[in-house]
Amino acid sequence: MHTQRNSKGSDERPREVLKAIVREYVRSGKPVGSHRLAEAYKEGLSPATLRNVMAELEEMGLVTQPHTSAGRIPTAEGYRVYVDSIECTGKVPTRQAAQIKQSLELETDPGELMNKTSQVLSALSDNVGFVLAPPVSTATMQHIKFIRRSRQRILVILVTGSGLVQHRILQMDQDFAQSELDQAGRYLVSHFEGQTLIEIRAELVGRMLEEKSLYDRLFMNAVLLANASLVTPEDEDDEESEVYLGGTTRIIQKPELADIDRMINLFQTFEEKGRLVKLINECLKTRSSKPSVRIGLGQDIPGMRDWALVSSPYLHDQKVIGGLGILGPPRMEYEKTICLVGYVAKLFSELLPNN
Repeated sequence: MHTQRNSKGSDERPREVLKAIVREYVRSGKPVGSHRLAEAYKEGLSPATLRNVMAELEEMGLVTQPHTSAGRIPTAEGYRVYVDSIECTGKVPTRQAAQIKQSLELETDPGELMNKTSQVLSALSDNVGFVLAPPVSTATMQHIKFIRRSRQRILVILVTGSGLVQHRILQMDQDFAQSELDQAGRYLVSHFEGQTLIEIRAELVGRMLEEKSLYDRLFMNAVLLANASLVTPEDEDDEESEVYLGGTTRIIQKPELADIDRMINLFQTFEEKGRLVKLINECLKTRSSKPSVRIGLGQDIPGMRDWALVSSPYLHDQKVIGGLGILGPPRMEYEKTICLVGYVAKLFSELLPNN
């Protein structure tokens, strides 16, 4: 943020006033006037002086005035400038950290851990918590089982290396006996356990294309079933990752959702999830191990222009495999939210099974 002032104190003044406006607006939810700001601002400036600085911030596009007689509220750009100034230690209060750990470490099933983590993030932020599961294409196979449901319909149960259990129904062109399905499952586990699903599928299809006559019926069955069940072209799209959402009903009470159309748009996004998954993945591509903040989501998700996303990657075997964070209106306590997301991401990585 640049100003035309000369003294060092004056250069810093707009930035400090912006911080005070954001914090007061986050606290009260009401536009901040000069008199209220004078009471909250530590430097003891007069309302007249503060009005001049607020007018300057408005010219910069960092605050806006909802209507003539109101005070100012931060714009998306104002929030961005404010967030960039935050120096987070990455710590949460000791008691809160202990409560979070105690709540999550009891979950041994990875799916339940993801669900519980999204709920914890929501409860502690009063916004929507989310956990993005690893995409199917990058998961490693620990176990796979095929179960015949009816003629040409097969249930696939897949256990990934991180312990997640996934399932889908296959509609095949031919029928299989349960004994054939059992043999194919054992073959895949014995030959490809620990490899990623996309690697397994590519190797099997490659072998099949070499010379079909070289392989027996067991191998061909395994190829057909793996080709249909492990990774499809759709799975290689980020939108096929599962996202766990916690506390979606909390934000109904937010003033930002007083408009019924905005509420409908938001809950449609939660229902469809695809665009939200894509946006979270874009945020995770920053390659930073620290939480990132995205303010104003309208470019990616229509109807969510005035929303903010605080996200952080989590690791498994020292590799980034997914992300978690908090979604809500820009009027949130960013210092606390960033530290909370950073702490939970680190803890979540430690709690994921390593087998």
